[in-house]
Amino acid sequence: MIARIALGVAVFSACVIATAALQGQRAVDVMALQDDGVGPIRLGRDFDDAERLAFRVARDSAFSGIGCNGLAEIRYHGTLGGHAVDVMAMTGSNHIETVEITLQQPTSTHSHDDCLLLRDRFAEPFLARFGAFDANWQVNKPVSKETLARTGPVLIEARWFHSGKDCYISARYGDSRARQ
Repeated sequence: MIARIALGVAVFSACVIATAALQGQRAVDVMALQDDGVGPIRLGRDFDDAERLAFRVARDSAFSGIGCNGLAEIRYHGTLGGHAVDVMAMTGSNHIETVEITLQQPTSTHSHDDCLLLRDRFAEPFLARFGAFDANWQVNKPVSKETLARTGPVLIEARWFHSGKDCYISARYGDSRARQ
């Protein structure tokens, strides 16, 4: 009888410990900004480990597969600073090389200035975490005007396409583009 009670207590304790461990894993904030990425998606992290963690904490929207340029990627959806965003990690090796956060859909704006205002609202969580932009430059391309700015380890980009008045906004970790 005592052995059965002891076994029951041991099984119950193991269940409580396992539940606490699983809840701790789910407690990872999928949108927590870090110096090297966001949530479970961090530069240099083993891709398979990041993939498992992303599926654990963002199970409703996580995706993994071959994406841009034939690179392996992990994606999930979230909200950052009131904006619906996609988070994406890419690798050409087995470690995360780039982390990108983008608005989920192209946003129409009337002008390049309006696009920059949208970029600045999108950038608020990054500016709060890493400080003011330390550089801001523009690249004019045949179909777009791209304005880039750095805050800490993050490159914030606004690409405005004058022909369709579309504004694409992203934040990128692991982008080594030189200041222009």
